[in-house]
Amino acid sequence: MNERERFDFVYDIGETLLKNGAEIVRIESTIRHVADALGLKEFDSFVLINGIFMTARLKDQTVQARVRDIPISPINLGRIEEINTLSRRIAEQKYTPEEAKARLDIIKQEHFASVGLKFFAYAFGSASFCYIFGGTFWDATGAFILGFLLAFYSFFIAPKFNMSQIIWNITCSIWVSTLACIFVHFFPVLQLTSLVTGGIISLLPGVAIVNGIRYLFNEDYSSGWGQMIYALITALCVSVGVGLVLTAFNWLT
Repeated sequence: MNERERFDFVYDIGETLLKNGAEIVRIESTIRHVADALGLKEFDSFVLINGIFMTARLKDQTVQARVRDIPISPINLGRIEEINTLSRRIAEQKYTPEEAKARLDIIKQEHFASVGLKFFAYAFGSASFCYIFGGTFWDATGAFILGFLLAFYSFFIAPKFNMSQIIWNITCSIWVSTLACIFVHFFPVLQLTSLVTGGIISLLPGVAIVNGIRYLFNEDYSSGWGQMIYALITALCVSVGVGLVLTAFNWLT
């Protein structure tokens, strides 16, 4: 593996970490250690919440540079942990560059949670938060079904339409709210507010808010405000979808 290929490999590691929601500090630390282990000279990087800029000077005195815009993505802790383990083994010289690249390709293709487990997480999370926020046992049961149906929509229906994240959030909240209204119509014992609250909990940007506050306290204002704006827009999209459905439901009933 020549210098350019090693540089591209380091960039691939940083890009994969950012795509899977790793922290900015973790990404910068990881790619710097990998670059040092691979012998890249005068290596420098600048990581934002939605992009990475990297430079290095090659032996022929040319400067290699790469920059790419990377959209904000959900967090995948399993993939982040595997890449961190890979970077440590590279730094310890336990992998050759070729072996490390092959391992990274495998990590990028791995599924760290089965579809069944994801469905259960959606359903159980919705039911739990519904109950925590004052719902009854029957409300939690309805929210469990809503979470399951939201997972079905997210994994099997929405990807077919290639929607933007904004439209995806709006349609998901419309889907959940519409199903909640149908449940309440046919089962009056259920509370609409509790059902909607539990159903949309998986859509709310709690992690983005926490990360945004952390970046701001670390004086990384560009990434901090980027996360906060992302969280605000996500919350607005969810509220728009819920508001449209509840307004129509109240008008019809």
